[in-house]
Amino acid sequence: MVAVLGTGARAAGLAGVLGAVEGAGLVVVCAAEHGELEVLLARELGGVDLVNLTSGTSAEARQAAELVRARGGRYLDGALMAHPEHVGKPETVLVYSGDAEVFQRHRAVLARLGEANYLGADPGTAALYDVALLNFAWATLIGYLQTAALLGADGVPAAAVTPMLTRWLRSTVVEVIEDYATQLDAGTYPGEQEWLELDAPLMGNLVRASVERGLDPGLPRLVESLTARGIAAGFGRDSFASLVEVIRGSAAAPVQHRHLA
Repeated sequence: MVAVLGTGARAAGLAGVLGAVEGAGLVVVCAAEHGELEVLLARELGGVDLVNLTSGTSAEARQAAELVRARGGRYLDGALMAHPEHVGKPETVLVYSGDAEVFQRHRAVLARLGEANYLGADPGTAALYDVALLNFAWATLIGYLQTAALLGADGVPAAAVTPMLTRWLRSTVVEVIEDYATQLDAGTYPGEQEWLELDAPLMGNLVRASVERGLDPGLPRLVESLTARGIAAGFGRDSFASLVEVIRGSAAAPVQHRHLA
């Protein structure tokens, strides 16, 4: 049987799925933090394939890999991109990086936890994906909470608007994200359909609507501020995707492939 080390709901969820699975020489660790991980690994690990699903930074993942290798084990870092109750569902996303042989040897076992994605040999890559996707989740969910609060202030229940929002996400928003991916990789942000100077007044409306209802306007003001900085840097006629240059801190620098209206 696979050994699962760690405490808490995530470790319990993993143990519930993997406890009866045969996985010779496989140890799955899910600690509360990397300090606890070092305690769990304070022994020789000769011949052990260790998969670490403890959340942390890329640097901590690389340090853990060195620790496991120094004690005779083989290391694969991973991240569970879901809550503990999602463990074992085929649509649940997990990402892994590190020892490719460990991933291939135990791929069938790891697939019992959810969709297993291998990202390469650097043990720190999975941790970077973890924080990057958490950023997306938190940004999306705080946007949902702001929306629910705004509509709720005028008596609209969250349950009434949520089906419309989820349909919109699956159709329009997904399509926009896929289009932005092409723009980001190309470094050009054509504004034929929407552009920052068109969006800016709408953001002002959102700020005013929030303030008028006594809501915290911090989130809409952040978007408004980023947009204003993008316009000031010369992206006024470029798409919303051009704000990536503000986020990168490069908006003040000359842009080689800027869309010209």
